[in-house]
Amino acid sequence: MKTRNFLLFTLLLLFSSISSWAQSADYSKMSFLVAKEVQSANKVKALIQSGQKVERSYIMALVKLQNEGQEEALTSRGCTIFDNVGNIYIAVIPTDALAELSLDECIVRIEANELKSVTLDSLPQSSNIIPIYQGKDLPQAYTGKGVVTGVIDIGFDFTHPMFHDANGHTRIKQVWDMFTGLGDGYKKIGSVYSSESDLKLMEGTTDQEAEYHGTHVAAIATGSPVLNGKYRGVAYDSDIVLSTMLLSNTPSDLSNLFYADVNKSIKEGTGDPIWQQVIGNSLRVFDAVEILAIKYIMDYAAEHKQPCVINCSFGAQEKLSEDLILASEIFSQLTGPGRIIVCSAGNDSDTDLYRMKPQGEVLDTPLWFNLAKINKTVNITLRSDKPFTFTLQPDIEGCPQVTVNTEEIPLTISDNNYSKYIDITSEVNVYGIENATKKQMENGDYAYEITIRVPDRVMNHYNTPSAQLKIEGEGVVQVMGTYELSGFTRFSLRPNNCPYTVGAPAAFNDAIAVGAMNYRDELTNLNKVEHYKTAYNNNGYNQIVSWSGTGPTLEGRTKPDIAASGYNVISAFNSLMPESEYKDKDNYNNDIIETFKVGDKDYYMYAESGTSMATPVVTGTIALWLQANPSLTPQQVKEVFAKTAVHPDASLTYPNNMYGHGAIDAYKGLCYVLELATKIEDFPTSQPEGVIFSLSGKTLVMNGIAEAAVKVYSLSGALELETTTTDGKVNLSSLPSGVYAVKITTADSNTSGSTLVRIEK
Repeated sequence: MKTRNFLLFTLLLLFSSISSWAQSADYSKMSFLVAKEVQSANKVKALIQSGQKVERSYIMALVKLQNEGQEEALTSRGCTIFDNVGNIYIAVIPTDALAELSLDECIVRIEANELKSVTLDSLPQSSNIIPIYQGKDLPQAYTGKGVVTGVIDIGFDFTHPMFHDANGHTRIKQVWDMFTGLGDGYKKIGSVYSSESDLKLMEGTTDQEAEYHGTHVAAIATGSPVLNGKYRGVAYDSDIVLSTMLLSNTPSDLSNLFYADVNKSIKEGTGDPIWQQVIGNSLRVFDAVEILAIKYIMDYAAEHKQPCVINCSFGAQEKLSEDLILASEIFSQLTGPGRIIVCSAGNDSDTDLYRMKPQGEVLDTPLWFNLAKINKTVNITLRSDKPFTFTLQPDIEGCPQVTVNTEEIPLTISDNNYSKYIDITSEVNVYGIENATKKQMENGDYAYEITIRVPDRVMNHYNTPSAQLKIEGEGVVQVMGTYELSGFTRFSLRPNNCPYTVGAPAAFNDAIAVGAMNYRDELTNLNKVEHYKTAYNNNGYNQIVSWSGTGPTLEGRTKPDIAASGYNVISAFNSLMPESEYKDKDNYNNDIIETFKVGDKDYYMYAESGTSMATPVVTGTIALWLQANPSLTPQQVKEVFAKTAVHPDASLTYPNNMYGHGAIDAYKGLCYVLELATKIEDFPTSQPEGVIFSLSGKTLVMNGIAEAAVKVYSLSGALELETTTTDGKVNLSSLPSGVYAVKITTADSNTSGSTLVRIEK
């Protein structure tokens, strides 16, 4: 009797649970990807109803509540909260709870977008290109001291001398390694190393043998001088805080350790008998993880009461199906006085990605496929305020066309997938739409994600992988391909600086987006082989690189904000990688520029290109500015760019969608931050060309100058010393300790200028 009653009770609960699953959802509160997760959850529920065992699935997402303190709306539905910024929460959500959550009046929005990838130019055409970064001598007075320079990346080598001070002690203050699987780190994920002994023991992050990117990037921003000062980072005296990052291409053995730690934090079981059938946990992590990494570094800076600038040399292509509302909003909340986030603009502008059909007109254009990169399918996204039809006609003689009316495509509220195939010669030789989904967006437009089955090249005997795309309808229709996979120009042509190619998060209003400049075309590598940059970059010296991400953003925002040296950049190489990863491989051998020993260990200086490399140049520069003014905001930093950046192309107006405000000038920007031009009459804001400044005790040595008139000012603008020199040396012993602005006037305008010095006690 008891057994019968229990079974009846269980069936009632089961019926109740399934009935609740059948309820509607408010898809207007969801990003496209979250809405698709609801579709997947509905299919899982159908499997459960048929008696099959399935895994309960979860997603990590951003959730905005009406107000702080309403966390119960999440926790009562099996969600696990990891962190929050104001009323935006980072939470792991059971996908079966998404529909119910969206109907709660406390929930404003649920958002998730795809994981990012590093913005390194790693295309085969550029694998043998030698990069080097040659910055001007940094001002003696500002080195980033007291500023937290954060780097979120992959593959950190703690042992490299560029992360040690002059006494051999580490300058790395703290590291969050997401991939240890120990669950004792930030938010109980991975591990945090905060002592020199821990850093020496670990030597590097868990992904140390797989990647060098983070070591290279962090050293550009923060690296200590090596090889007698030949190479050094920009803010070489700043405090270094590092975080690893889960990316789209993170190896599964590492990502599984991350997932395991997150799964430990998810409440075990829900008390719902329907889940007694569950055999495990399935977790999908999206871009909320990058907010966790940023928050980790921001938390460290807040705890230690320091200004902070964070480097994000990663990103993802913007899509017409994405509304990055919460991700952009949380960036705005995380930034502010003394809190700056710098992001790479991306390396995608060699793919012609975007077309727009004007209202009432027809768009008729080739759509090209890169069959070297794809197998059978490729994706495009579209967006419009009205229904339309699109037709695909492959470039195959006698092949029929496929036409789709967007009104046929079901909304994400439907569990049905839309597909439409056309036979070419047989049931196995087909092309067409493999899957199509649409969702209404925040502004009322409809967005579409379309998966195209590409005709088999061998079976159909064609060499020009393209189809004619025709779009007809009354409304404006935007269409976007996928970087390196589908676009509107033949891929072998590699066009220059195509618009709408700045990725996210660089596209956000409060992120500082950085493009890559070319300041050197050649150099000699470790094997004394001279390499020349003759392929792939179609732009010349002292110009933006032809693949550097180019605006505007899909919201119409001008990006990037600034450009910096990102082509021919030399920096630290990860010495923890197995030699098999780089020895006897041309791309590594060609790009290793120098080697040196510390103790019995070899260290390398390695050359690379990408907006990944330009971004830490700007990050380090902003660290210098924050040392001078710890309360700078992102908008004030952009004002410094507007007033001081160099304009490489005089034919353009600035800001523009190639250079932003122009190429960064660290010294002129620092003078502007200190307001020296307004405090000191006729004060030059450029350093003398070819002059190396150093301090010998309290004597300023100007190597490259003999005779000069010298005036020394306090930062308040008061003249403290006026003298002349015939040997390039100026005695400053009469001045008390502090920072001073030095004006130098010579007979040659090129060697006239200024510098900043710090006199110690």
